Amino acid sequence: MISTFDDKREAIEQWTKDPCGLSGVQGVEVGTKAFYERLDKNRYEEYGPWMKSTLEFTRFAGKRLLEVGFGMGTDLFQFASSGALVSGVDLTPAHLQIASRRFSLYGIPADLRLADAEELPFGDGVFDVVYTLGVIHHTPDTQKAVGEIYRVLKTGGRAIIGVYHIFSAIFFVSVVLELYLLRLGFLRESFRRTLSRVEVRQHSDACPLVKVYSRRSLGRLLRQFHSVRIECVHLECSHFGVFGRLVPERIVRWLDRRQVMGWYLIAKCMK
Repeated sequence: MISTFDDKREAIEQWTKDPCGLSGVQGVEVGTKAFYERLDKNRYEEYGPWMKSTLEFTRFAGKRLLEVGFGMGTDLFQFASSGALVSGVDLTPAHLQIASRRFSLYGIPADLRLADAEELPFGDGVFDVVYTLGVIHHTPDTQKAVGEIYRVLKTGGRAIIGVYHIFSAIFFVSVVLELYLLRLGFLRESFRRTLSRVEVRQHSDACPLVKVYSRRSLGRLLRQFHSVRIECVHLECSHFGVFGRLVPERIVRWLDRRQVMGWYLIAKCMK
């Protein structure tokens, strides 16, 4: 079926009006040190305490690292602060402006560019590491984006790739069961629009493309790589929607430790 949406235009509208992560930073002037400090606190202490260890921010000192879809530059700044030589691309001008301001404010060099994940503006075999979290499942030709990541990596290089998980509490319980079925979303809108509501929307009615993957389908997507190890992370009671109050927190912690029903699949790949 041919989409009636311009997927990339929808993505630009979504993250221009609601930059990724901005909803967690209220009442602080954008572009100030207080803003970036609050952004870090929200991301790494409130939203994703698992991130700093799982995403290996401190491992790549002296390595050339590219982030595909850097958002407001939060993760890329972590890599750079630990000594990585960083570059980044993003499709959204608002992200480029906010991220560039951060690196300038702290005096840390970064090559940040407005560019498409499906057409990376770099030569072959340039980077030691390519990192992308929560990005390539929004682009129409995700396989092409993976091919570009593979192309710009050096032989022996490492990719860290995070996508949304189909066998997750958010997808099956919050989206399918609650929003689409119990709340009769199927009578009002397409499933694409319902699924797009996982992206925080305060100032726009954009409908970004959202794809979800199983371990198997992600493995197929990454079949070019020499080795692939996939982790499943990020599970909270709130991911069960209206049923969250009925699920004991100890069960959620147990599922999380077992890497079951988490919202992200994180693939660590070698070229």
